[in-house]
Amino acid sequence: MRYFLLSVFTAVLDLTSKEVVKNKMPVGQKKQISKKVFLWHIKNKGLAYNKFENDERKVLAVSSLAVGAVGAYLFSLIHRNAGALEKTGSALLLGGGIGNLVDRIKNKNVTDFIYVDFKKAPIFNVADIAALFGGILVVFKAMIDEI
Repeated sequence: MRYFLLSVFTAVLDLTSKEVVKNKMPVGQKKQISKKVFLWHIKNKGLAYNKFENDERKVLAVSSLAVGAVGAYLFSLIHRNAGALEKTGSALLLGGGIGNLVDRIKNKNVTDFIYVDFKKAPIFNVADIAALFGGILVVFKAMIDEI
C-alpha cells in the first residue's frame, strides 16, 4: 500500500507544481534560477522531445498503456514480495506517469518548466524527474541481480 501512496504523492506533487507554474508564469516565460538552471514554462503536446506532437490519440494511447503497464508491474512486485528498491523505483515511475497523464487528459498537453542549460537538454517537470529516478532504481536493482 505504501508504494501506491508514494505514487499518489508523486503525482500530486507534480500536478501541484504545474499549477503553481501555470498561475505564476505565462507560457514562454523564462526565469533564471542559477547560472545553468531556469524555470521556463512551455507546453508539450507530444512525448519526450515532443515526439508525436501532432498525433494526440497516439500520445494518449502510449501514455495510458505505459501507466497501466507500470501499475500492473508494481502490483505484481508487491504481491511477490520483491525488494524495496524495485518497488520504490516502480512507484516513482508510476507516480510520474500518472502526473503527466492527468495533465495531458485535462489540458491536452503537459506543462514542462525545469530547464538545465546543458547541450540539447529537454525542458522537464517533477513527473519526469520522478520517472527518471524511478527508472534508475529499477535498472540499478536489475544490475545488482545480475552481479
